[in-house]
Amino acid sequence: MGIYLGMTDSGFTFRDTKWYNLTDGLCSLMDDDCVGLSLVNILLTNNNLIILTTLGLFISQDLRYPTGSPLKFTKPRFCGFEWDDYFSADTWYNVQCLANQGSYEVDYISLSFKQDKTLSQVSTCFYSYDPFKEWYSCLPYRTQDTKKFSGRVVAFLIDYQQDTAVALITIQNKAKVSVYKITDHKLHTRTKFPSFWFPDTKFFPTGMFFHPNSHFLYVYGNQVWFSDDGGNTFVLLLNLKNEIVVKINTCVYSQSITFVTNKGSIFYTKAGFERYAKLTTSQHSVFTLYFDHLGALHLIVLNESDPDCVDINQLNFISLLQETDLGFDNPLVVQYVTEEQVIFFQHIALNNSSSDRPEPRFTHVHKDQILIQGSVGSGVIVNIFQHDHHPYYLSSIILDILKKFHIESEIDSPCAVNVLTIFKESDSSSVRLHISKSEEGKNFSISKIFMQSDIEKSVVIPGYSSFLIIEIKDDLNALAHPTMPDKVPFNKSFQPYTWFLYDFGTKNERQWKIKVDDCRYWIQEVSELPKNAIKYMDLGEVNTFTFRVTPVDTGFPVFHIPLMKVVVGNPSLVEVETKEYWDDTDSYIIEFSVISKFYKQGKSSVAVILTRASLICDISTFVITLKTACSYGKSMHYIPPVTISTENWLHGDPKDDHGFKLLTQLPVNYRPPSVLGIAVPLTDNFYNADPSKPRMRDYFEKSKTSGTYKKCANKSSRAKCNCTDNEKLSFSVAFSDCKEKAFRMKYPVRKLPIYFIIKSKRGYKDLTSPYFVTITEVNQRTNWEVAGTNATPSMLKMRAYLKGKLNATLYNPDALTLNIYGSELFHFRVSVIPGVSFCNLFDEFQIYVDDAPLAFPGQYLTISLTAVLIGGIIFVTFMVQVYDVNIWKKIKSRSWRKNKIGASETRTTDTDNSASS
Repeated sequence: MGIYLGMTDSGFTFRDTKWYNLTDGLCSLMDDDCVGLSLVNILLTNNNLIILTTLGLFISQDLRYPTGSPLKFTKPRFCGFEWDDYFSADTWYNVQCLANQGSYEVDYISLSFKQDKTLSQVSTCFYSYDPFKEWYSCLPYRTQDTKKFSGRVVAFLIDYQQDTAVALITIQNKAKVSVYKITDHKLHTRTKFPSFWFPDTKFFPTGMFFHPNSHFLYVYGNQVWFSDDGGNTFVLLLNLKNEIVVKINTCVYSQSITFVTNKGSIFYTKAGFERYAKLTTSQHSVFTLYFDHLGALHLIVLNESDPDCVDINQLNFISLLQETDLGFDNPLVVQYVTEEQVIFFQHIALNNSSSDRPEPRFTHVHKDQILIQGSVGSGVIVNIFQHDHHPYYLSSIILDILKKFHIESEIDSPCAVNVLTIFKESDSSSVRLHISKSEEGKNFSISKIFMQSDIEKSVVIPGYSSFLIIEIKDDLNALAHPTMPDKVPFNKSFQPYTWFLYDFGTKNERQWKIKVDDCRYWIQEVSELPKNAIKYMDLGEVNTFTFRVTPVDTGFPVFHIPLMKVVVGNPSLVEVETKEYWDDTDSYIIEFSVISKFYKQGKSSVAVILTRASLICDISTFVITLKTACSYGKSMHYIPPVTISTENWLHGDPKDDHGFKLLTQLPVNYRPPSVLGIAVPLTDNFYNADPSKPRMRDYFEKSKTSGTYKKCANKSSRAKCNCTDNEKLSFSVAFSDCKEKAFRMKYPVRKLPIYFIIKSKRGYKDLTSPYFVTITEVNQRTNWEVAGTNATPSMLKMRAYLKGKLNATLYNPDALTLNIYGSELFHFRVSVIPGVSFCNLFDEFQIYVDDAPLAFPGQYLTISLTAVLIGGIIFVTFMVQVYDVNIWKKIKSRSWRKNKIGASETRTTDTDNSASS
């Protein structure tokens, strides 16, 4: 006993399977011994491996972060459950792909026990969400008496598209589906809409599943029910006799579904279809099915000779489908409507000995299948009717003729060469058919008489009711049931070859079959979307899809018959508008536009179903997943006023036509000025950073305590910052350390146009309203202003509404201009306001203002001092002229006097020195 996990990259077609022994890792989590450990079920979610064993549920660590050591598991505890409870338990998971996972997307799993709740148990069904730490009951509490609903939860799934929980519940001998809204991972106490009760009390449900990527819900057991609206309504798809569906397989590539019963029967259908076909019955007691990545169906069985190997057999489901006969042993009566269309009435079986046994009928399963009469005639069933109150006709079908059906010849039915007269019987439910000789042979005895083999044959009289022969009274008379009692031509004779016989009975061995039709319709998505496409829709965006269906090899031109239907998984998330028409080639075209009008993130599938397609068709259901979220490829970009190549940004020195340099080299460890002055930088952002060199303008205490490296943090030199070319070109503040050059403009900067575009998978488009924006300077500089914005009434209303929520002024991006009154580097960040896009749209740009005047107050001080100096000179000159003062003579005399005094002092010193000697 133990748990062994095998992994294969080839679907077991090669001997590449790697086996892992998980027994020790799981047993280490057990409080007691590990005797009896065996596997019950296994699930693979987006992030975890879920293993249900006979000793409990085990959840692996996050598979996205491998550690290189053996996989570790955790074991949640459910009080009150024993070994035999887990043996019959089951796990449920709605498969979804969480690539590019949104904040609203999360995996859910549930665990249900096949027993009624006891006093020691909180519930018999639990669910949890990733990382599966907290577990909740699958049924909410009543609000009035705080007791749980009676009944047992058979299966529990989360509808990711409508944010609801779908519970399959049995109460005594009845079953229902209840749907609850989910908020913050918890169930609402009331159902979203009234529960759906399955009408058949003999229905024994065993499970439930959503077809991956779509919104098609299936409930299975001894019957299979189908819902396309999330569990509000269901239609019967499959009704089994003495069999129960125990396993399902799905394929997202071909939208195929298989149902496997406990007796090995395999039934096949397509997602969204209301009909099915039986593929085959497996002769192996132990087997499993799987669809590969191309949609091929494989049967895996144990190798009889080598117990360590498995055998892989690919099932050709096309040939298996065409071999399946959906007919039944009831006679049919043909009633012509036109040469191209007939009605077949199903008569009760004439040899039915058990009156209490229900008769088979035409059902929705037979729609769009082909009725074949031997190798001669055939037609496609296009509609089905039930006759619940008719005494002998149970149901009927309308059939489009592909090939003309066989008319009984004189050899097959000799009576067909006689004159036919219809008489009314005393029993009003039947008529008498009488044959007689024609005028040419009335003197001879009649030899072409009714035979017992004519019973259950159809008598067809163009323009009148048809008849089913039910009894041969004698050689010349037979009893029949009319298909249209009001159109019976009583007492009227019909010459030979004006009435005909057809054999669609069962007395002479049934010559007709109902099989899966060939693929007679080709579906094409005009824009050539891939299968299971995922389309992202931002707020206000419109996605248009066009599908064309072309009839191929039909009996007659199909005109003005709708061939497709569109099913929306979450109609409250998106709005869908459709338009349909037919072109000159009789192709049916449907166009539908999907609009995201609500500021709500979520996802919805849109399924386009080719309603009349055969199960053999490669593509009959097209599923598109729409996500109202931000596409990972959508971004906002600033368009500079001058285009500069990447080479010039990195290595060149470009100039304009007037010789003005367009780029300026930023100083090492540069920081822009602050409101305190050009010499007092306070921002934390360095530009052209180099940790090995001193910080620029690091004079004051506030400048010394501010400023941090990002890319160059904890690096000793610029070379170790490992700045890439893209980082050197980026305007983002996150890469300011790597920025070496900035776009240069000459002071003053007046009415500089600010222009942005939005890039997405659809291409480029201008940033215009309603993408209102806010503009900030990342270094808290203030000597700039926004001008020229188009102040529309809607923008003013939005500005007033968001005044208390935004820390910046709201602007219309149309005709936006910028004025800059300062010098050196300005680093702006332009952001789209929330509420107009699911994306966080923003971009940054930098402008270096050069040749600016002295910063305040230097310019004003220089001007003032110059003015005072010039004024003083003028004043002194004026005073000298007024008082006739010869300043030059005074300066000259004073200078001569100083020189004379200096010479006298020199002679005196020399005399003193001589005396001393």
